[in-house]
Amino acid sequence: MEKIKQDKKSINERDVAAFLKQRPDFFRHYPEIVAQLDVPHETGASVSLVEYQSKILREKNNELHERLQQLVDNARRNDRLFEQTRRLTLDLLDAQSIEEVEQSLQQAMVALYGVDHACITLFVPAMTMQSVTEVEMQDQLVRHFGRKQAFCGQLSDDQMELFFYDKSKVGSMAACLLKNDLGILAIGHKDDDYFKSNMDTLFLDYLSEIVSRRLDILL
Repeated sequence: MEKIKQDKKSINERDVAAFLKQRPDFFRHYPEIVAQLDVPHETGASVSLVEYQSKILREKNNELHERLQQLVDNARRNDRLFEQTRRLTLDLLDAQSIEEVEQSLQQAMVALYGVDHACITLFVPAMTMQSVTEVEMQDQLVRHFGRKQAFCGQLSDDQMELFFYDKSKVGSMAACLLKNDLGILAIGHKDDDYFKSNMDTLFLDYLSEIVSRRLDILL
């Protein structure tokens, strides 16, 4: 008798919880117990176990619905980005001159991506595009990249003018070195915080490679 009392005392709430987890159909066999249970509500009132379970299921359903909506939204954004990138790539490949390359780039950046400025600065002589042939000026431009191939962030107005020759106000910029030392591709936005130093440059690197290959053929 004493041993039975000790066994009952040794059963704690965790033991009960573990037992119910192992037997989720327990209340099916003992429905009368459900009616005697009170589950505390956030307001301090008591609700039945069935009501509490319904509330939990609704919350989980809402959470799953939000996650699904996020996945759908991400898929739509990715579809738009893919279509925009496809159109830009085809336009660049169809360009028959280095001037058309820059025009296609500028039009796509403004119309498809909402960027205010796009500019290509070549390190080789070109009649129809901005060119910087002086070694000292080239070194000054490249110096902004440090050891990286791409740069995102803010520069002074004077430094911005090195990359953007239209003298327009540029708040922040992203720039990438073109392959084979052809020059620099720069994209600018009037918003100071649009391009930040911690941004991923994968798309910019891809764009630079496409532009570089097309210019390498046309030059």
